[in-house]
Amino acid sequence: MASELIEIITEHLQDKAGVPAEKIIGFLKETSVHLRVIMDTLDEAIDEGEFEDVVASSHMLKGSLVNLGLEELSIVAGKIETAASSTSPLYLSCYYMRLRRELLPLLDYADKR
Repeated sequence: MASELIEIITEHLQDKAGVPAEKIIGFLKETSVHLRVIMDTLDEAIDEGEFEDVVASSHMLKGSLVNLGLEELSIVAGKIETAASSTSPLYLSCYYMRLRRELLPLLDYADKR
């Protein structure tokens, strides 16, 4: 059974982006791998305190998520971008953990197919 997240993305891709149903699985697999790389880069940048890389990765993530129809999660990625740009990036890890938790069905999608 597909997760609610995957269903939201699938519906958005078909209805808004016009992706044919037969290409959805392949697209989701590629997207899964792509987002996992961004999330891993973001995690490492947060751990290392490399705030320029945090800003770049979170900006890329923000755009990717909105393109998948995940506006709320895109806002969270935007909060990471904003927090990393500020002088007090206190909530970076909290925002990151929320994104990781909520994106888990998509991040693991390629492994399950």
